[in-house]
Amino acid sequence: MGTRDRLLAPLRRIVSQTPAPQDPTSRALTGLFGPEPPEPALFAPELLARVPLERLRETVDALRERHGALRSVRPQQELHRLAFAHGAELVWARTDPAGRLTSLVTGPGALLARDSAGSVPAPSPAGDDACPGLPPTGEPAAAQAPEAEQAAGVRTAVAAEAGGSRLTPVSAIPPAPAATALQRTVMAYAAATAVELTIPYLTDTATGWALLLAQTPAFAWYVLRTAPAHTLPPWFRLLPLLPLVAAVLAATRALPLFGPGLPWTTPGLPEAALALAVPGLALWTHRRCTPVRPSPSAHPLVLDSPLRGGRFTLTEGGGPAVNRYAQESLLPGGSRSHRYAVDLVQLGDGELWRGRRALGLAPASNERYAIHGHPVLSPCDGVVVAAVDGLPDHGPFESGASHPEGNHIAIDTGRALVVLSWLRQDSIRVRRGQHITAGTLIAAVGNSGDGTEPALHLRAETRASRPLPGTGSGLPFRLTELRGDPLRGRRFSVPD
Repeated sequence: MGTRDRLLAPLRRIVSQTPAPQDPTSRALTGLFGPEPPEPALFAPELLARVPLERLRETVDALRERHGALRSVRPQQELHRLAFAHGAELVWARTDPAGRLTSLVTGPGALLARDSAGSVPAPSPAGDDACPGLPPTGEPAAAQAPEAEQAAGVRTAVAAEAGGSRLTPVSAIPPAPAATALQRTVMAYAAATAVELTIPYLTDTATGWALLLAQTPAFAWYVLRTAPAHTLPPWFRLLPLLPLVAAVLAATRALPLFGPGLPWTTPGLPEAALALAVPGLALWTHRRCTPVRPSPSAHPLVLDSPLRGGRFTLTEGGGPAVNRYAQESLLPGGSRSHRYAVDLVQLGDGELWRGRRALGLAPASNERYAIHGHPVLSPCDGVVVAAVDGLPDHGPFESGASHPEGNHIAIDTGRALVVLSWLRQDSIRVRRGQHITAGTLIAAVGNSGDGTEPALHLRAETRASRPLPGTGSGLPFRLTELRGDPLRGRRFSVPD
């Protein structure tokens, strides 16, 4: 070796070698998602007692198939960011003193697991021999669960009880009070409407009144598009029009109709700022309501409505401004398979329901939601490639992060994979490998997934080498009974 090679050898070794992770969790994740199959030594004994090694290997293989080879592992705000050849994933993981993994959450559930890490886990309702996120042994779909869980496993959360050997799903950790958050959201929109009602009477120029009148249609559109209108009675849709009525009534003070009126001088700063801010916010929201533009080869599917015999509305759907799935898919580690997913609920008929989706703003019983138990029909022709049943329905506004898909059915159309999730326990009437046609009764709506209330979660994915839920990328679709794109807040009726 020459003098030049001897001098450059240390630098070449530094450049050619990948820096070794410093913390035990990074080292464990590097070994888990590295090129070699995961070894039992990477996992704590209690984790292997709960989840078989083969199941963990299938989960890792599904993530590798989606993103390619692992490039690096870096800590990021109490999480770990795994950079792959074709994407990245956020992971929440914990290790024991020996550096073995005791818990692992990937995908959007990692953020929930991080926020819930400070809570004390509650005892698991499952038995010691049960596997989290799967039906108990003996259920009709128990034999099919491992295949379906391969795809959903990348979003499965497993947390160890302190001082114990049993693992507890993250869903057992008390979640944030979603019902309280919904009430606060409604109150925020009500407060904004109250401000819009008051400001026209506070302006001291007729020019300011004209500016406020011009921005009220933009405010009404913004509220109707983004507010949780499905949670309130039908007359709530008239509330955003009240500022327009108030501005017109303020004309009796601004214009010389019944008095001298107000001067047409330079308006005040509040009126000018509001006249610019509200239309600007509405325009920005309109652009973000549009579904994320797919690849040129991703032509939208046309599906039949899986719900019939009633009036329905979309609680999630569209772009990131009105669809949490689209917003999460744009984050690092977000699930791209859910990018165009929608949630459907029913608006009840008759004197009791009066067009409401539930009896109350946030009732605590699934039976008080009109959609609960509604029959679900196949929206397309195809072959059932996954049919998972046996998972219990949780109560409204409770977390189901340990099995986000819940009871679900995946239908392979030959071009795409159509997934229907959050189905009712013991309601699935099809089996894996069965050929079905559009309109076939397949299940009933429940609340077994990570939704906050009974609803039907519907999405389409591109077909991967193994067509299983969560392995493909989101595919846009339309419903034949709905005009235009499936956007949040749109309503449609389907006869029996």
